[in-house]
Amino acid sequence: MSYALNAHERLVVFVCLSLATFMMVLDYSIANVSIPYIAGDLAVSVDLGTYVITAFAVGNAIGLAMTGWLTKRMGQIRLITWSIGLFTFFSWVCGLSFSLEMLIVGRFIQGFVAGPVIPLSQSLLLLQGSDSTRTRDLAIWSTIVITAPVLGPILGGYISDWYQWSWIFYINIPIGIVSMCGIYFVLRRFETAVERVSGDIIGMLLLAVGTSCLQIFLDKGQQWDWFNSSKITCLAWGALVCLTALVIYELAHKRPFLNLKLFAIPSFSLAIVALLISYAIYFGTIVLVPLWLQEYMGYSSEWAGLVVAALGIAPVFLSLVTPKVIRRVGNLKTLLIAFIFFAVACFYTRLFETNVDAWHVAFSRFIFGFGFVFYISPLLGMSVEGIPDEKLASATGIFHFLRSLIGAVGTSCFTTLWMRRTIFHHERLAERVHVIEKKTRASLELLNQAVDKQAAMLAINEVFSLMGYLFVGLIVLLVMWELAMHTGLREKIFLR
Repeated sequence: MSYALNAHERLVVFVCLSLATFMMVLDYSIANVSIPYIAGDLAVSVDLGTYVITAFAVGNAIGLAMTGWLTKRMGQIRLITWSIGLFTFFSWVCGLSFSLEMLIVGRFIQGFVAGPVIPLSQSLLLLQGSDSTRTRDLAIWSTIVITAPVLGPILGGYISDWYQWSWIFYINIPIGIVSMCGIYFVLRRFETAVERVSGDIIGMLLLAVGTSCLQIFLDKGQQWDWFNSSKITCLAWGALVCLTALVIYELAHKRPFLNLKLFAIPSFSLAIVALLISYAIYFGTIVLVPLWLQEYMGYSSEWAGLVVAALGIAPVFLSLVTPKVIRRVGNLKTLLIAFIFFAVACFYTRLFETNVDAWHVAFSRFIFGFGFVFYISPLLGMSVEGIPDEKLASATGIFHFLRSLIGAVGTSCFTTLWMRRTIFHHERLAERVHVIEKKTRASLELLNQAVDKQAAMLAINEVFSLMGYLFVGLIVLLVMWELAMHTGLREKIFLR
């Protein structure tokens, strides 16, 4: 099924869906650098202020997972319109917040109502476009999904420095109103049928509790010293028990709100496996590189953000190349090209030394960004291959739910690995340092800083080496999948 729209209506819908997607993805990361300003203004510690980020992430993950069920209950157009409208309203509430509690509640609801927007935007783009424009539209839209998290910290830092942190929320209001009105007035006549599906309350509770435990576990694990903390241990067990029970319960339920049987579709399963590994690495890099630059290389937050922003250059200017490549070689081979560029970028970063300049760091991010030209579109395309129209919202909801969760997992895992390897190398280097000159406090501090810088550099080399080998593993997986597809082995395995 596709929507019969004229050229002007299609343009309006595309622009509005793109604006809404940009707003939602940007809001995921824009508050990160503003936490010190928010904490200071609301008279709380920075530690407590980080719950502003956690609340949005938890709400967003729950909303993403519930997209398929909510679509059946409300209809696609009504759901996305209400989601954008409520997101805009709670952006205003967050900007007006006079206490941390008010801001955290506002951010949780904001994240929850934002959940359905990205998967529904993808579904509507696929349905409203023609065969000749669908791949192109998806390529441009996917560029927004990739570049917005990179631009978020830069924009958030600028607004907080030069204006007030409230404006990181207020800027959503005009964008939200325009997007909501454009989508509703053009697409309302194409509203999907509403089904009175059961609530599946148990599944929703398991999802909410399990996701909340997992997100807080990932956000606070390093700070609370992981499993040496009883709170972290309880959160880990809560996440494991609830999410395991969720999978079992949803597979046994006759009408689950989370359709896990979609994993029986080969292309969907492969897309999810590729997503879980590659997106974890992606989010790990966009957090790790600026953190390393600011803490050990003497960069300001603005300069660190600008260096990392080189990642978005190629996707912005070359996004229209992707549809041509996909039409020529297909989704899987296009994704293979992306993973090759990612691996090259990781192994290039592995060669860095402490005297590396901004241009080389930016060039490594540029190579990584060049891989993104061939990354998200074929991955999204593979995830919806063979998916019936009525299950499209469920499939995209699961895809983006896992994308949201794995971003947090990647950030936590790679940051923790880097910090622990930095400590390891610091101890080993310090053992070999012999102080010849007269010991003074100033000279020892300078020496310790030099050891810290070298240890952090060695840890960065190791982490990016691991990332590179993980991408090599994905390359081997895709090659084997392609060979299995040509020999018919893939179909035999899945049919069995």
